[in-house]
Amino acid sequence: MFTSKPPARPIGSAAVTHNRSGIAEDMLIEGNIISKGFVEFGGRIMGDLTADTIILTATAFVHGRVRARQLTIEGELQGAATALNVRINNGARVKANFAYDTLEIAAGAQVDGTYRRVSPENFTL
Repeated sequence: MFTSKPPARPIGSAAVTHNRSGIAEDMLIEGNIISKGFVEFGGRIMGDLTADTIILTATAFVHGRVRARQLTIEGELQGAATALNVRINNGARVKANFAYDTLEIAAGAQVDGTYRRVSPENFTL
């Protein structure tokens, strides 16, 4: 008898929702992921992961290449990474070759590989 319209969505809210992706720990991906936005990754991937901002959560396992402007690692990465700003948190397990502009490694992180600086002017996603 009574009908109502759903509430109006604020302008721009679709873009915010669209630009944030989450991959749960129960996901296994064999292939590559490319996103222009923010990816919070907690699953397993055998392939490459590219996004503007990437957080590899404590449950994440990546075997491949990671490319991002902002990269935070809490889980496990095996392969290679190129990022402007890298933070490797306590408990992370990293066996990878890195190209970075800024790098922060927390006490308690396990890291192995080669690390070299990359100029922000030469960085592209």
